Amino acid sequence: MIDATRSVLEQLVNGRVPETIPADAVCADELKRLAEFLSAIQRFTIALSNGDLTASLKGVGGPVAGGLKSLQASLRHLAWQTRQVADGDFSQRVDFMGDFAASFNTMVASLAKARAEMEYLNIRLQDDLVQQREMAATLQNNEERFRLITEKVNAVIWTMDAATFRFTYVGPYITTLRGLTVEEALAETFEESLTPASRLCVNEKMAQKKARFQETGDVSVFFDSIEVEQICKNGHVIPVEMVISAITDNAGNLKEYLGISRDISARKAVENELTYLSNHDALTGLYNRAFFDIALKRAVEGEKFPLSVVVADLDGLKLVNDTLGHAAGDRLIKGCATVMHMAFRTDDIIARTGGDEFVVLLHCMAEDEAARMLARVRKSEESFNRTQAGPPLRISLGAATALNREDVAQMLGKADARMYAEKAMRKQQKG
Repeated sequence: MIDATRSVLEQLVNGRVPETIPADAVCADELKRLAEFLSAIQRFTIALSNGDLTASLKGVGGPVAGGLKSLQASLRHLAWQTRQVADGDFSQRVDFMGDFAASFNTMVASLAKARAEMEYLNIRLQDDLVQQREMAATLQNNEERFRLITEKVNAVIWTMDAATFRFTYVGPYITTLRGLTVEEALAETFEESLTPASRLCVNEKMAQKKARFQETGDVSVFFDSIEVEQICKNGHVIPVEMVISAITDNAGNLKEYLGISRDISARKAVENELTYLSNHDALTGLYNRAFFDIALKRAVEGEKFPLSVVVADLDGLKLVNDTLGHAAGDRLIKGCATVMHMAFRTDDIIARTGGDEFVVLLHCMAEDEAARMLARVRKSEESFNRTQAGPPLRISLGAATALNREDVAQMLGKADARMYAEKAMRKQQKG
């Protein structure tokens, strides 16, 4: 009875939810309810980390469940607000989630301001161009006004012949945007200014809009904001947002396109950084638990069998943190990441899943090959320790293999069990 209870408690202390509660365990009913509670919390937490905001904690109460439900509600609302922003509703504001809220609100406000400015300029430019055709007496004044706008705005204003797709006007900001002179920009076609992928995307969109225009005669169908990649004079590729509209002649025939192009490299850099941080551990640069779970799911769905995992646990990290400080502990964690990179293939998925826990996903690797990878880790560990000062790196390892979908859960459990068995043996040998 006591041994059964101790086994259950040890699993709980190690962060694992027991699959079964022995009937002879002390307080078996209470432990079973606790395990069910933790299992529900675990499933719900994993669902949230995977981006599933539809998961339910119905019937589960308490402050932990309440906090998770509150987080889920906040994320759902944030997802809804993000969709609203994507649909053009820039009135959305976030008044929760701390620093993220401030960044989100600043971004939305900036987008609203930029979009409003671009739409305003676009309307003004259309008005100006119409007036140039209809008011010959004021042509010179309107041309001067147009020139001033294009020179002052931090974007490229351009017009393009609807039949030939050649530029008829390019603003001077083209030199800042792409390093071209106005003459060089006018000499190239619209398609030549784009990367092949962007060219295909734009051609497809324009074909759809032309068909829609022919059906309805409504020139406003061309109004759109699209993101493309353009090629600079030095060969570099930059992300550009284009706001495009169309102009018709007096007979209603499509005459030319009017566009405003601006560099969105800074915004894209922020988006890429956010994407990177959502998939990677900040300290080591390895993948995080959320990405590992996604990679494992993809591997299973892609039938990457035999599929192996190596579980690694950094020994003595708490002692190092307590005696030498967290900076020393961080050096060990980074060292473990270095050892993993030394031992495994470039396409293996190496993730830091906890403070001192690491997991490696090995596609199409049999059990004997996975076992040999453990020897590679040991060799890399020895090599690392020979070149580093301070506390030596000690890693407990466990590996297991799944031959099909049904083996995956058992594979993870086996790898954990083997790692903990090795850790216990190493402690016993040290003692």
